[in-house]
Amino acid sequence: MSGWGLYVKVAVPRPVDSLFDYEYDEKELGPIKPGDLVTLSFGKSKLNACVVEVSEARPALDEKIKIKKVSGRLSENWSLTEDILKLCQFGAEYYQYALGEAFFVATPPKPEKELGVRARKSKPVKVPFIKDLTQDQAQVVEQMRKTIEQKNDSVFLLQGVTGSGKTEVYIEIARTVLAKNQGVLILVPEIALTAHLRERFENALGEPIALWHSAISDGLRQDQFKKVKSGEVRVVVGARSGIFAPFKELGLIVVDEEHDQTYKQEERFRYHARDLALFRAKYLKIPVILGSATPSLETLQRSREGKNEHLFLKRRFSAHASPELEFVSLIDEPLIIHDEIRTPIAEVTIKRMQESIDRGEQVMVFLNRRGFSQFIMCKDCGWIKKCTNCSISMTHYHKKNELSCHVCGLKIKISETCEECHSHELTGMGSGTEALEEELGLLLRDSKIIRLDRDQITSQKRLEETLDDFRQLKANVMIGTQMLVKGHDFPKVTCVVVMMADMLLKWPDFRASERALQTLIQVSGRSGRADLPGRVMVQGYDLDHPVLKVLRGEVSSDVFIEEELALRKLLFYPPFSRFVRYRFEDADQYQLKKKVEKLALLLSDERLMGPSEALLFRAHNRYRYDLYYKAPSIEALFRMSRKIKKWSNDETLDLLVDVDPYSS
Repeated sequence: MSGWGLYVKVAVPRPVDSLFDYEYDEKELGPIKPGDLVTLSFGKSKLNACVVEVSEARPALDEKIKIKKVSGRLSENWSLTEDILKLCQFGAEYYQYALGEAFFVATPPKPEKELGVRARKSKPVKVPFIKDLTQDQAQVVEQMRKTIEQKNDSVFLLQGVTGSGKTEVYIEIARTVLAKNQGVLILVPEIALTAHLRERFENALGEPIALWHSAISDGLRQDQFKKVKSGEVRVVVGARSGIFAPFKELGLIVVDEEHDQTYKQEERFRYHARDLALFRAKYLKIPVILGSATPSLETLQRSREGKNEHLFLKRRFSAHASPELEFVSLIDEPLIIHDEIRTPIAEVTIKRMQESIDRGEQVMVFLNRRGFSQFIMCKDCGWIKKCTNCSISMTHYHKKNELSCHVCGLKIKISETCEECHSHELTGMGSGTEALEEELGLLLRDSKIIRLDRDQITSQKRLEETLDDFRQLKANVMIGTQMLVKGHDFPKVTCVVVMMADMLLKWPDFRASERALQTLIQVSGRSGRADLPGRVMVQGYDLDHPVLKVLRGEVSSDVFIEEELALRKLLFYPPFSRFVRYRFEDADQYQLKKKVEKLALLLSDERLMGPSEALLFRAHNRYRYDLYYKAPSIEALFRMSRKIKKWSNDETLDLLVDVDPYSS
């Protein structure tokens, strides 16, 4: 651009779909390009905005309309790269989110000022430690390199049993990419995995690596942004937000545990990091590796359609076979009978855990429920204490002597009497991780127990300390929720216990069986990963469930996948359709229901499901109704969304659009 009188279209961080026109004084503020951040007056506010277009021509507006001027330009350090601009534009369109807010998910925090950062203790760059690959690993690496030579934007599905050494394959392909002076992005599903994985990659590659996730400080995020964008740091290990890391020249994306539902953002910009990774890799024409022991049905179907190259690691890296599975019926097996034990625990389960502890080994216990009790109930009249803001029972925390709502965060002290009949016969029902921690302390000799759940892990530092304590054998039992399942590697863990398998199997969701199998295989894979044989205890009431038959080997995983895909195809669920949820909210339950039922009649589409009460019907004192749409194409999805958005706006109803939802 020449001259100084320019016009820009900008996206502002507000829930609006439009771009806004401003005049830009290049002589005063310097050169400008798409992706630059500017400051401007928007209504009565002063905002940072992202430049989307630059033009010398005045916008086609009435000459009487005075166009406001941009008031300032932020440091070029924070400008978005071209591929990040395209990524945000695609994500905002597909996931139906305001473009300006999508851009500011990708920018560093507080870009209007430079924040200080406490320097990480510098370690001398080590000579890369190169491990010998197994025959399986070497074959996979060779096949990937061969394919990439022929087609640089290849997509690989690397399916490897837990403990097969997928990370070593990632490292070898990363070496190839770094040799071309290109960057490498490794995504993992949990923040808990990033620090340990960074250490592994630093030791293997011999260069500094940046962490990228929401738990690091604002100053460090700014610092990482600059170093990655300039090319000073070429490798990033991150959680889902790492997909927006602004590489100088990105050459490879790895999505580890690609099946994991935590790659789907559940608030505000509801993107799926795996799917954005596929878009970014295609745009840049670079390879992407999707790794998993239990691939999602969506990714498996892409492989069948020839969109992914499907490669396998079928043997564990260690000399030992997969852990031995033992299924424990909570109906038939004798249970621990003790006044202070509330969790259903079989005697044989405690026996196996004690044997591991006595041998100086470690135990991991999976219970996907936080708190001490799931709820408080009156034994005389059956009253249950529910949240006053949400249609959910309040979780009991014994140590704090309080009840807490896991939706709105309301906390209250426990009453001594029933609110209905004033009885003193109150009892906790359905134990959680806090109760289990106390109970196992009573039942296991010489046990040192730590807990891994969101109540206990309140910061990144606390998380790393807890994992390090367990890795250094300062504890021999770790109890946890879903945080426990994801990719941890503890060589001394030889016993893994799933306390209540039924909790995974009965969820009202079309992906329930797929998720349950993935979770059980993943948690089982934490046992016997090194030179010690492993055992997995699966407790439950319904041990004839089809998912458990797959684990027992009575039904092959291939048959299970074929049946699941056939059912999805018959019912037109993903991966055979585009799925979207329209959630309507209002403080008036009856008016809301009436309006949404009227909308469903007006639309009259056979692929529309509902309306129905949301699984969590009331949250934050607002009622929620859902409509689901199974769209045959992206275009059909967008057409339906335009109709529903217009109607919702006319009826002044709050609407939340969630494309490819993963939660209820």
